[in-house]
Amino acid sequence: MSEQNFSNATDNKLLVEGVASIPHGLGSEKNTGAKVMSLLIAVLFNGAVLLVLMLISFTFFEEDEIELVVAQGPRDTKTNINKEQFQQRRQMKPTPASSSSSSPILASVAASPNAVFAIESLADTNTFGIGDGWGKGASFGSGQQGGSVGFFGSRSVAQRVVFIVDVSASLSNQQFTMIKNELNKSLKRLAPSVNFQVIFFSGPAWFAEDEHSVRNKVHTIVHKGKEYVWKTNGGASRYYIESEKDLYTSPWVLATQGNIKKIGRRIEAVKKSFGTDWRHPLKMALQMKPSADVVYFLTDGAVGNGQQAVDEVIKLNKRGSKAKIYTISMMQPRAEDLLKDLAERSGGEFSIVMGDGEVKKKKKTKK
Repeated sequence: MSEQNFSNATDNKLLVEGVASIPHGLGSEKNTGAKVMSLLIAVLFNGAVLLVLMLISFTFFEEDEIELVVAQGPRDTKTNINKEQFQQRRQMKPTPASSSSSSPILASVAASPNAVFAIESLADTNTFGIGDGWGKGASFGSGQQGGSVGFFGSRSVAQRVVFIVDVSASLSNQQFTMIKNELNKSLKRLAPSVNFQVIFFSGPAWFAEDEHSVRNKVHTIVHKGKEYVWKTNGGASRYYIESEKDLYTSPWVLATQGNIKKIGRRIEAVKKSFGTDWRHPLKMALQMKPSADVVYFLTDGAVGNGQQAVDEVIKLNKRGSKAKIYTISMMQPRAEDLLKDLAERSGGEFSIVMGDGEVKKKKKTKK
């Protein structure tokens, strides 16, 4: 073969190979583009799935509506009822929970000092027994905060509450232990915004933070550094303060954990003593400033001057802001008529604590 023919053959071969290689290169570029597009779609899809999962994991909120019924005016007369609706936002967990396991929270209320509160809700409420308390906040017309209070099955709403408990020698050890336990439970369930006081009484009366001692039926009370000597004119219900005309008073105690622990130690330390006189502790409670909203009065029996005590207390209670007095008889029905009279005339309720701890409510007497 000549040199020219060999050169032409070689050029033709290279041309054929070059032409053949062109489609192959174009196919590789198409495959690479498809791979990039698939990868991009996969990334976008996974990102979308992740975003949906994050949204599902967030906590959802559900609005519940509670209705506050405020009855304006005096408690012993018929009044018009004004209704205001409040919205509360309750946080819901992914796991369903029973609506009966929690009580509605009242955010704010505008009411007169004599307002009567009733909370209406579609949710079921738990039975209110001994030692139970709501501990939820409720605001009053002044803008200050109060809360729900419970004691031996009786419950109320108050900004200021006084617990008056009998520590007379006639109490059995069972009664005395039950009273201490129940009082401590009630204090621990108070909302931190509630103001309270605890008053002990037998023949004399004293605040829980006071020092008390007794010898030969003569009681000595140390109140805010001053000594008060209590003597009797004869009998358990005729005690008076020697050389003093007026009963002492004490400021309100805010229901902080520290204050409740301090009063709790006083409750555990108090001892039974001689005498039973209703007048002194009830007057001490009603002369506190600002006035009490609710007074719980617990005793184990009747006293010789019972009707006089009731009449004096009701008269004193009418002078200022009227306090509701809830009376509780500790396993003793003898004082039922007087205690029921005191409760009804002040707008409170009367109940009896039985030997097994059961609390029986007494219906109001029809007039």
